[in-house]
Amino acid sequence: MLWLKMLRDIWSNKGSYIACLVIVLLGLIVFTSFSIVSDNLVLSKDNFYSNQNFAHGFAEFQSIPKSRVDSLSQIEGIRQIDGRLVKDVRVYDSQRDESVYLRLVSLDLDNPNRLNNVKKLGGNQLQAGQLQAWIDNQFYDANQLQLGDTLEVIAEGRVQELTIQGKGMSPEFTYPLRTETELFPNPEQFGIAFLPYEDMSTLFPDQENRVNNLVFTINPKFKFSEVENLLEPELDQYGLQTIYSRENQTSHLILSEEVAMLERVSRALPLTFLSIAGIILFIMLKRLIEQQRGQIGILKAFGYTDREIVIHYLSYSILIGAVGGLAGSIIGMFLATPLTELLLEFFNVPRFYEGFSMYYLILGLALSLSVFVVAGYLGCRPAMDLKPAEAMKPPAPPSGKKVILEKIDLIWKMFTIQGKMAIRNIFRNRGRSIFLFVGITLSCAVVALTWSLNELIDLLIFYQHEEVETYDARVNLSNPVEIDVGRRELESNSVVEHVEPLNEIPITLSHLGNSEDIALLGITGTSDMYTILDSDENQIDLEKTQGIILSERLAEKLNVTQGDSLEFESPYLRNGDNSRPVEVDKTVPQYLGMNAYMEVGNLAGLLDQGNITTSYMVNLNDKNGETLLENLSLLKERYRESDVVSGIDGRHERIEQSEELMETFGSLIYIYVLFGVILCFAIIYSSSFIILSERSRELASMRVLGMTSREVFTVITFEQWFISIFAIITAVPLAQLMQWGMARNFSTDFYVLPGEMSTTALIAGVIITVFSIWTAQRFALRKVRNLSLVDVLKSRE
Repeated sequence: MLWLKMLRDIWSNKGSYIACLVIVLLGLIVFTSFSIVSDNLVLSKDNFYSNQNFAHGFAEFQSIPKSRVDSLSQIEGIRQIDGRLVKDVRVYDSQRDESVYLRLVSLDLDNPNRLNNVKKLGGNQLQAGQLQAWIDNQFYDANQLQLGDTLEVIAEGRVQELTIQGKGMSPEFTYPLRTETELFPNPEQFGIAFLPYEDMSTLFPDQENRVNNLVFTINPKFKFSEVENLLEPELDQYGLQTIYSRENQTSHLILSEEVAMLERVSRALPLTFLSIAGIILFIMLKRLIEQQRGQIGILKAFGYTDREIVIHYLSYSILIGAVGGLAGSIIGMFLATPLTELLLEFFNVPRFYEGFSMYYLILGLALSLSVFVVAGYLGCRPAMDLKPAEAMKPPAPPSGKKVILEKIDLIWKMFTIQGKMAIRNIFRNRGRSIFLFVGITLSCAVVALTWSLNELIDLLIFYQHEEVETYDARVNLSNPVEIDVGRRELESNSVVEHVEPLNEIPITLSHLGNSEDIALLGITGTSDMYTILDSDENQIDLEKTQGIILSERLAEKLNVTQGDSLEFESPYLRNGDNSRPVEVDKTVPQYLGMNAYMEVGNLAGLLDQGNITTSYMVNLNDKNGETLLENLSLLKERYRESDVVSGIDGRHERIEQSEELMETFGSLIYIYVLFGVILCFAIIYSSSFIILSERSRELASMRVLGMTSREVFTVITFEQWFISIFAIITAVPLAQLMQWGMARNFSTDFYVLPGEMSTTALIAGVIITVFSIWTAQRFALRKVRNLSLVDVLKSRE
């Protein structure tokens, strides 16, 4: 009998229970799918690293004799060390206008246990002396290559043909980026090629029997810092550029950050959703018990114990928790596979994962039931305290007194009769009003936060390319050249309108034990092509600066502020100086990457290398229409086989690539927005129906007294809008606080999220919240019109 009663009660108030169930589903879907995706990435990563012998440390320098590597293996703490030759080259393809690059990595074919080994996915073994290569699988597939195809590359100013012998992947390039300013891999224009060391020596004769890159593993008893301190003095004389651990290796760092983000989201969002659902159910059960006092008294009079009655009302929450837990976990497991596939489009690791997980099915069900059992027990506990005789009598009406606004005549007279009734209800039912206030506040803030994700992606990518780097093309050099020599050469081209040098120098900055390896950009003080903006988006005049300018994240990591002194180290320092002091002039926001800046003349004085540069920024003639692309193509063609120019990158190409990537991420962002909208609607919808269910007698009485359905409905809507106005106002600082928290927890060295939410996101959050309130009220209006006055006004005695 009690089971049938439970089903009838749920069906009679199905709208609120469905809203509660939807919130549970969303929470469990996020928990299950994101947890499985995170586990899949970790499982794939760990197996890949172990099977391919991924290194613990890396070192980059100008070059050392290959024979010197054996002596370095004797350094205490090093278990294995391999020397390699690593070079970036351009792919010669007359059919393509965009620049295509390959990073060539040498392989020691005589060492089957080499570090960072390649997992071959197809093809044949490499044979030295025949210019054969394995190509990374992403570049291979994106460019529709086949075994036996040839790639023409420009090495040392000569065109050489590489024969594709196979394809594979390496743990060193799970997230291959050509430069640190890029946010996403671009396999159509950048890939990795693995060649025998002998073939690398053929391509680069001046590097014969030499290496410029070391990878090594460390004995378990030693720390990386201990090995670094011993290895660094040995490599300083060979033009050491940087030594870094696996934790700071680009691909590993980004992959680890992605896993950490998935883990944080899989904990935070489900907890939020389940907590909200639990609060809604708690209020629903509490109101249901107040409405069914008479039924509870009759049940107790017929001999039902307190335990049986509590279990009966607890079954409401158990049923919703079980259905939501099972359905949410199963749907989440189905979504885990496509989400994993989507991530593996960016992270190049083996596809080794599970789609169905009994562990997460049971855990999701247990999590849902635990939250709902606690909420249900707290909600139905008042039923235990009711005595049969007291329960069968209607509850004593609450004492009434003037509310605060009634004491202010000027304000109170402004309200209509319905408004005055609503105001009294708000202050006399504080628990219900607080729930509605908190629910709307949280909903509005969540919607604004999810909406801001779309703007964050635009800010990360397009701000850099449209506000900061405004040049048409960047000419990268193989080796530094004297500024005026290169400028005169580029200006001799008829398609070139203006040229500016851009120095990109690898440096190490240190302060009070904190150290960071970054790229320092040297820019002319009057540059029109690279704009450094302060926090108010005003351009900084580099001619008025003397020291170094740091990005805000870099300054935070080094624990420095304006006026502090840093230790500056770089392989470009002359006269054998290990380091020089430099003063922090300013700190500026930077959303993509982490750099330092100096005026190019001040940088030349600091390095004592003369007026040299590593690249040039170029503006082209005739920027209207397709002429710009034609001029860029002509410029690339002129220097296609140059041994001085390593590559020419067009800004429009990078913007187009970013737009293509945004199409992939756009769907995910809108899913987040949809989650926020559903959460907002569910909270408001359920609160509306809770109010209707507990005030149905009051509302029906108004109808009997002559009020129309819409006049009665005005009492509810006035109450909701009155609370909503203050809730939405409160949501604005809450959304800002959530944005700040997300920026603090999710920013990395590769991208920094702004701590302030945009006005557009806040407006979108307000509009969507208002629309959700209005929509939920349409459902409530229909229920007011369908009130059965006879049934509702029946005597409770």
